[in-house]
Amino acid sequence: MSSDWVGCRVSLDCGGLGHFQGIISMVSLDDSSISLRNPFQNGLPCKFPAITLNGSDIQDLRILETKEEVALSESTEKSRSTVIVSEKKRAKPAPTKNGGKDERRTNSALDKRTGGFQPLMSYILENKQSRQSPKHGAEEFRGQPKGGTRTPNRRYKDEDCFSPSVFDINEDFDFEKNLALFDKHTILAEIDQEFANKPDIIRLVDCNRRPPEPKYKNDENILGNFVTEYRQIDTGEVMETEYVTDSGLVVPAISFQLRFRLQERLEDHGFGLSKQTELMGRAATELCLQLLGGQHRLAVNNTHQLPLAVFLCGTSRPAVFGLTAARHLAGHGVRTQVYLPETGTQSGILEQELRLYRLTGGKVVTKAKDLPKGSVDAVVTALEDEEMWSQQRIQPWHRAAVAWAEGLKAPVLSIDPPPELPALNPRMTLVSLLPLAHPAQCGNLYLANLGVPCNVFKEVGIKFASPFGAKFVIQLHSMQQ
Repeated sequence: MSSDWVGCRVSLDCGGLGHFQGIISMVSLDDSSISLRNPFQNGLPCKFPAITLNGSDIQDLRILETKEEVALSESTEKSRSTVIVSEKKRAKPAPTKNGGKDERRTNSALDKRTGGFQPLMSYILENKQSRQSPKHGAEEFRGQPKGGTRTPNRRYKDEDCFSPSVFDINEDFDFEKNLALFDKHTILAEIDQEFANKPDIIRLVDCNRRPPEPKYKNDENILGNFVTEYRQIDTGEVMETEYVTDSGLVVPAISFQLRFRLQERLEDHGFGLSKQTELMGRAATELCLQLLGGQHRLAVNNTHQLPLAVFLCGTSRPAVFGLTAARHLAGHGVRTQVYLPETGTQSGILEQELRLYRLTGGKVVTKAKDLPKGSVDAVVTALEDEEMWSQQRIQPWHRAAVAWAEGLKAPVLSIDPPPELPALNPRMTLVSLLPLAHPAQCGNLYLANLGVPCNVFKEVGIKFASPFGAKFVIQLHSMQQ
């Protein structure tokens, strides 16, 4: 018997729960409930595609459309975006022979449309009737006349205002006249009075209950609050000098002895000077391009004013980095010149980098008197290392190069200098691995990422986490400033 009403569109009055409309998908006598698909509550779509209402909550029921009419409307209109708030509107019938008067739909026609009301209510509310007193039968629900018929509220008033016969394409539409037919204030007052004491809550059965969604404030993080650890590097040493990155991460300074042990472990793993020189050369090139003005100076239409960078190289480890940086910088179209003094002995990797640099067409001089006499845009110093810096500074080639650079106004970049007062005050200083305790006279300190595995740091007793983030070269700020 329940299948007789499945597919009909109905309107349910549930008292304090509000008014519900939808298409019947199931009628159950066992638990005295009715299920609706595509439900609406008080004219608004529900959050669920289907709801189940207890028969004890239903006070009134109206059949708005039969299953045949629902099937016809769904086939012609696949997506319905509005709610049927009253019975389906019908166009006015054509004038008849009895004077051309409009004939309203009679009670017998309405009974034919809603003829299934009494059996359906009796079937759904069977359990409800057993719990109520005998005098409350299915025929005496609120809003249902004893005769079994119902008069639609405001039906004819709505038809007079909105029926198709009102709009005549051959005549100008009178907006003021038709607007006067709609009493907005009265309608809103009726709606407010009807729903003033009704909470906007659906009493759902167990199958429709959902856990409440948490609500967050505008300043609350939904992913949870985690305390950021800014001291992620631990060298195991107690050093007075510590640095901090732009993001707040602490990078401690290390001693010369610890750095020497780290270099030895890198050599054992095959991460020697030949691998480090390319990375340091690229990092030095990135900083040198900043000193030269970047893209504003190296523009396509500015080839007649190409900048000039002079590299002052010694005979030790930083000199290899300087030659590599000169080769990389020449690849960016910058004019370069290398100062490399003649000494009796040179390492094999230094001679190799010198041969590669000569292939760029850059100039190499061995005496300070051959250095440029005119303007220079940037100076890169790689004259000293951590071990031999005191002996290198007393050499004539070192003093001559420093004396030439002191007479210039060009900015200076120092590559991997010793942790001592510099012979030539640079604007930028580039270091690798972890910094030494460099003085403030070394200018802005930058750390290059050589891609050293963290387990190599662990082998020398350093707990290491990368502070570089999305950058290849990061600036370090002294925490003592």
